[in-house]
Amino acid sequence: MTKLMLCLVSLLFTAGASAQALWQDVPVGATPAEVQALMPDARPLPLDPASKDEAARLEIPAFELAGATFKVSFVFKGDQLQRISLLANAGSADEARALGQRLTTSLRSRYGLEMSTRSRGSTSSVTIDRQWNFRRTVIHLQVVDDTFVRLDYSGQAPVRNNRL
Repeated sequence: MTKLMLCLVSLLFTAGASAQALWQDVPVGATPAEVQALMPDARPLPLDPASKDEAARLEIPAFELAGATFKVSFVFKGDQLQRISLLANAGSADEARALGQRLTTSLRSRYGLEMSTRSRGSTSSVTIDRQWNFRRTVIHLQVVDDTFVRLDYSGQAPVRNNRL
């Protein structure tokens, strides 16, 4: 009986340690080829030789979400996915605020209340800057330059070592 319990605990622990999904079940640390296999609409971008640390290497030019069209960028460090950024031009400050509120409602239903809200107490009616932490994933929602809505999913890549 003890061996069975130990096996069950071990199984549950390894299931929880599996690849961490960022957005649309794309795992942090995925290679560009793995992302393209999961997201066939993702198109390669030309490599920027000036970019040394992180670079967007794949992009989906138009993705519908919450009644808006977002550009989706897959940002890699080396060959490992570090962040997924969604950016929409809402057209006006009022539309950006409304889109930000729709996304906030959706994110709260999935991840709970936000951990950080820099926009709380702001006098601007447009400012939205909220962050959720879910497991090892950080979700950051912002209204930028009054008309752009940005949603970032980032996480820590799993440590890969050869120790036994």
